[in-house]
Amino acid sequence: MARKKRKGAEEGEVEANLLPVMNIMFLLIPALLLAMEVARFAAVNVNPPKFAASADQKKEKDDKKKPLNLKVFILEDGYRISAQDQQEGADAGKSADSSKPTIPLAKPGAAMDDFDRYDYVALEAKAKQYKSLFAHETVVTISAENTIPMQALIQTMDALRGSKCRLAKAMKGEKVPEDCLFWQSVVEAGAG
Repeated sequence: MARKKRKGAEEGEVEANLLPVMNIMFLLIPALLLAMEVARFAAVNVNPPKFAASADQKKEKDDKKKPLNLKVFILEDGYRISAQDQQEGADAGKSADSSKPTIPLAKPGAAMDDFDRYDYVALEAKAKQYKSLFAHETVVTISAENTIPMQALIQTMDALRGSKCRLAKAMKGEKVPEDCLFWQSVVEAGAG
């Protein structure tokens, strides 16, 4: 008879111990969230297929001006400027010396951390030249070497925007003033 009592005691309801499973989940959720922050996201550029245009469409495209595509590279020895995918100062048949800056330093012997060594006045004058030729353009791409101080980058953006440019009213919906040159800056990594 003792066996029957044991069998009856074993057949009772058994509660599941969920505490170890909940502990694992409690630790797993923050670990997954942290992994999402650390994981690098990559963008894949996708372009739609291009079809051959008719002769009329090709003629219309040729009539339109090429975009300026102004790029300013901040180097340790000055600025290198390229427009329409061609470095300034390069002849049509020759490639430009990529080590030679378009606008040299204003203070060549100055220390690296002296951000006033760059010629911001000459850069603004060059931006005015491009703006007179391409009045509709507002975007400039700026790239700097790793050793360039942040203040030099900011003052370069200010010079390309124009020293007299005030955008406060333009941000409220008014027209962008004539004094503004290239006020939409895109900063890229590394000067190339």
